Amino acid sequence: MQKLWFRYRKWYINYIEFEITTSHKGLDFFRDKLFISILLLVNFFGVLAYIPSVIVAYINLEMKLVVINTLAVSVLLFVVFNKSITLQLKKHIFSGNLLILSTLLFINNGLSGNGPLILLMTTSAVTLYSGKKAGFIAFGYAVLVYVCILISVKLGYYNFIHTTGYNFTEYMVISLNNLLFNLILVFSISFLITQLHKALLNENKLQKELIVKHNNAVAARNKAEQSEQLKSAFLANISHEIGTPMYGILGTTDLLKEYNSKDVSFQNSLKLIEENGNKLLDIIADIVNISKVESGLMPITPTAFNIKACVENIYTKLKSEVEDKDLDFTLTNLISTNESLIYTDKEKVEAILNHLVKNAIKYTEKGSIDIKCYLPEDGVVAFEIKDTGIGIPKDKFRSIFKAFYQVDTSQKNALHGSGVGLAISKAYTEMLGGKLSLKNNQEEGSTFGFTICTHWQCPDKKQDLKPVLKN
Repeated sequence: MQKLWFRYRKWYINYIEFEITTSHKGLDFFRDKLFISILLLVNFFGVLAYIPSVIVAYINLEMKLVVINTLAVSVLLFVVFNKSITLQLKKHIFSGNLLILSTLLFINNGLSGNGPLILLMTTSAVTLYSGKKAGFIAFGYAVLVYVCILISVKLGYYNFIHTTGYNFTEYMVISLNNLLFNLILVFSISFLITQLHKALLNENKLQKELIVKHNNAVAARNKAEQSEQLKSAFLANISHEIGTPMYGILGTTDLLKEYNSKDVSFQNSLKLIEENGNKLLDIIADIVNISKVESGLMPITPTAFNIKACVENIYTKLKSEVEDKDLDFTLTNLISTNESLIYTDKEKVEAILNHLVKNAIKYTEKGSIDIKCYLPEDGVVAFEIKDTGIGIPKDKFRSIFKAFYQVDTSQKNALHGSGVGLAISKAYTEMLGGKLSLKNNQEEGSTFGFTICTHWQCPDKKQDLKPVLKN
């Protein structure tokens, strides 16, 4: 599929002679390439969806929708295949076509149709391929559309809006929420594109400087070292550049909490933005961590710490989340105080436990979650996390430990995560000299067990710890 996409895109670039007619290589060039990708995607899926949508509209005697869709697809095909118009003019016609389409669908179907969604996507797309100024112009157009719709609702012109069951206040709240989210997207996308482009330029500049400084005799060795450094820098930079606008959004959300404090709907919207922003930051951190693990850049920092206290702290921290779902939550800690001091990477142990327990919470709707830790043999500490959730089919036992793999994406909770938690946990466990495994079947929920060495790669540390334990 990826090869077909690259061929399709390459064919179109050659067809419109984009590389030949474009002399600049800056941010505008970067946005032009984004526009070509968006144009081809919209063309492919738009034409693909046109026939069934028109058939359904015709059967339901919605002749307006037939005309609207036909005109929109006709303009789209004209923009895609007309070689005589410039890329800039293609952008204007393409944007105008989507804005008009979304407006007509909005008028015809109201808030229940695709109009608001297409309007939101168009504003975001315009910001991507034309910049912040064009994005705000598109946002202004969206504001105008919503205002006109609200005025129509207020004056009782329901023949323009087929959505029923909403009063004017509900229309206004929904419209303000949509516009607020639209505005946040315009700000975030504009900042993200600019920063990503700067990061790529800086990375290219750094690469050229390093190549100039190295001589031919050590070129092979230095190239390998450079590749590792660049990958690490790239991962850190991507994490920073994506995280920065999210922190800005979350910071703005905190400020907005002080306004309209008695407006429940307003505060719920802010809470939703905040919760999803924090989830996005966690996903970014997980993706960066699994990338570091796969590239061999994840360090291990062993320290001496109390594993018994560590497990109890995690149990206390997650207890409220479990109780919110009305589940039983128990901890069976069989490690005695005299044996609780171990030498390994504390942060990674905590990360493994957090991922496994949070997975259990996410996929368990009723019943219980149990944590057990014990010392099965000298130099090894073992953990078990057992739940009564949806379980995992036996044929998926190995697949679930692959990065970005999810057992059943039709299950609503499966979509609330990056799909790398188990992959990270497995990698961390093996890095600490242990093993992560799944023990039971789908009907009985899931039981994950893992072990780690109590004196990671340092047998002498075990001896050093014993005098401390006797005190």
